[in-house]
Amino acid sequence: MQKAFFLLFVLSTTLCFSQKSDFKHINFAKADRIASTIKSKRLFNLNKLTFDLTKNLDTDIEKVRAIYKWICLNIASDFKLYSKNERKRKKYKKDSIKLAEWNSELKRDLFSKLLKRKKTICTGYAYLFKAMCDVVDIESKMVYGFGRTLDITEFDPNYPNHTWNAFKINNKWYLCDATWAAGISYPDENRFIFKYNDGYFLTEPELFIKNHFPIQKEFSLLGDKMPTFQEFIEMPLLYGGAYTYLNKYISPKKMYYSLQKGNIFNFNYVFKKEVDPKNLKLVFVSGVSEKTYNPFISQKNDTTSLKYTFNKAGYFDVHLYYKEDIIVTYIFEIKKDNKN
Repeated sequence: MQKAFFLLFVLSTTLCFSQKSDFKHINFAKADRIASTIKSKRLFNLNKLTFDLTKNLDTDIEKVRAIYKWICLNIASDFKLYSKNERKRKKYKKDSIKLAEWNSELKRDLFSKLLKRKKTICTGYAYLFKAMCDVVDIESKMVYGFGRTLDITEFDPNYPNHTWNAFKINNKWYLCDATWAAGISYPDENRFIFKYNDGYFLTEPELFIKNHFPIQKEFSLLGDKMPTFQEFIEMPLLYGGAYTYLNKYISPKKMYYSLQKGNIFNFNYVFKKEVDPKNLKLVFVSGVSEKTYNPFISQKNDTTSLKYTFNKAGYFDVHLYYKEDIIVTYIFEIKKDNKN
């Protein structure tokens, strides 16, 4: 018992407040170039592939980067398997025996497709990342938990739906998600497009938690600042654009708001240096109606504040865009007066 407590204490004290700035002195250009040039039709020899990716790199973080980037550039999302898994999980939700049988079948199918066809779902991405890190003796973990997406905003706390990774460099832990960084699936069109998003590598834990809630709380890397599960499911819906353009998400804290007509509402973010606030816009969707507004924008220190006055009653999906990329979604109910 004492040993278990000690291990948990050590893990929780090292799993906190990692930052991408820890490696600002590292240029990932070489690792990225290697990852983009090495090809492999199949994954039957992970040792050789990993060696080829890392043999000419000096630091562990560059090796992790080459592995991660290669996975993102070469492993496609298997949305058919993902959809099938979701159907089976719902079907066998109340039958633990059949659910266990399906999970065993899924693992066989998942790893077969990963090795032969370089297609998988989140568990396969996370498994491959860990397996390749193991080859070069870099400690990493598969992190199981809950991921928020446009299609998944309702959760059963007993059934995690996503897997990602944590890895340790210089006795500190960092986060990454190769699944969401690799590209975009279009299930209705039966296709996947590779579109790398660098925002899911070495992500700030306070931003990562907005759509990644781990079962093992220590892997939030937030310590006592980790939100509750209820707080997590009430958060705004962040998209890949948030991880492309944001350094930090400040407010609003929730997705749903009920306000009176005429109320002023503030949105606050810390954007990356290259983001021009003039290209920010709010898109309101109500039924089939869609309108774009340019909010009042102010900046203080590194925080950008958007201010908007709700002058029309109704229900609105409010989307923040940067140019043509969606960043975050909220839902507002605007009431006419205090009596309603």
